[in-house]
Amino acid sequence: MFQVTDQPIDIEALSAQLINHAGGAFVAFEGRVRKQNDGRAVERLDYELFPEMCIEEGDRILAEAKRLFPILEVRAVHRYGTLELGESAVWVGVVTSHRGAGFQACRFIIDSVKARCPIWKKETYVDGPSEWVGCPTCEHHVVAAPKVFSRQAKLVGHSGQKSLKNAHVLIVGAGGLGCPSALNLAAAGVGHLRIIDGDKLEQSNLHRQTLYGYQDVGGYKALLAKRRLEELHPFTTIEAVTEHLSPQNINQYLEGIDLILDCTDNFAAKYLINDKAVANTIPYVQASIYQNQAQLFSYVPELSACLRCLRPIQPPADCVDSCTDSGVLGAATSIVGSHQALEAIRLILGQRSPAMTHSIHFDLETFENYLVERAIDSQCAACSQTATKDFIYKDEALYPSSEDELDYAQLRKLSDAIWIDIREEWEHDHLIPNAQNIPLSRFEFSSISAPADQPVILFCQKGVRSRKLMKDLKALGHSNIKSLKNGVEAVHQH
Repeated sequence: MFQVTDQPIDIEALSAQLINHAGGAFVAFEGRVRKQNDGRAVERLDYELFPEMCIEEGDRILAEAKRLFPILEVRAVHRYGTLELGESAVWVGVVTSHRGAGFQACRFIIDSVKARCPIWKKETYVDGPSEWVGCPTCEHHVVAAPKVFSRQAKLVGHSGQKSLKNAHVLIVGAGGLGCPSALNLAAAGVGHLRIIDGDKLEQSNLHRQTLYGYQDVGGYKALLAKRRLEELHPFTTIEAVTEHLSPQNINQYLEGIDLILDCTDNFAAKYLINDKAVANTIPYVQASIYQNQAQLFSYVPELSACLRCLRPIQPPADCVDSCTDSGVLGAATSIVGSHQALEAIRLILGQRSPAMTHSIHFDLETFENYLVERAIDSQCAACSQTATKDFIYKDEALYPSSEDELDYAQLRKLSDAIWIDIREEWEHDHLIPNAQNIPLSRFEFSSISAPADQPVILFCQKGVRSRKLMKDLKALGHSNIKSLKNGVEAVHQH
């Protein structure tokens, strides 16, 4: 899998090992010794490494890459010793079904090897002595950092800039709110960002999730965000977590965190973040957006009302549409995410803000904003002296899942069923063969011509709207209605 060698890399022989006719793309990266670096003429390079440690960590990196990307075959090798100009220092080869995944996998592997393997590079210059080089702590970055933040430091002072550098911020969600939040925090010089998002990038995300490009589709958002932010802002340490935040893993991801940004789009995650932040006395900034309406507030222990002070019980998931269902403008999410980052900076700097004691409501159509005071509930189940801290974070716990809400494999067994797509016409990026389309906005059950004993299966993008419509129709006496659990997105992820 991963090799180290003091001999010239035989690229032809390595490529010959990567034969798999199930893959349509072979992508390779080759790093060569160049004749200059930062304007200085280079004569040769020397690499030193710990072979056993490198191989162990390299194998771990390749295993991670195979888990994260649809890789069929992969090899990597790194040279050590003295290398002359033009020689290959590192080579990575990947076989995948599609070139996009191959590009992403190669990039992940080489970046991870550079960051994690115990390898040191020494450059011998034509005009001077040899020097050990590395990034991002190399000389030109150390010198550049004060210049980058010089204009900001006029407002926050050197002590404030140091506070930003020392801050450890957790960003939950790398979507429409998370992208501008992360970008602005890294640009401000926040020293450590931990980004959690278990989703992969889809084409429909690109208009509002501005850290990504079309070539990134299919990759994990957290990894893509880490890569892009490191390119733009090398002074921030970025950690990417490619799983969804859950009651089972949240405690480990809160370790060492000074502040949380809640950039999620569902109630279960928002209540989970609130309750754990309260329990661990960690401030957080929460934002949400629905079409042209948005709101933001921050929680500071012993000063602010928490989410449960305002709404003690988690609402059901289907009480409001998501961006997928209702639509959203990319510029709107950028505005709200930037406000979220600004509030986070104020909290890090120890400044007071109206968002600590009020919810700030934004009307992005009329540009009218207003504040609603938040009152601390002395009997709050999360933040009061008598807090229970025993919560369930699933919609199904409050509104039990129906036996007629089934996954695709189960519903396919109903061979005589009528499939009804209740999405709007503009949503049809994923289709189910032979399904009728009756958009929810003009849905009438009378338009379905089916005998009473013939099953009718409703589906939408994520399963929220179809589930709600199924409940409504059953309440009206239509008994043979079923809903596709988690929607058509779940079907096309497998």
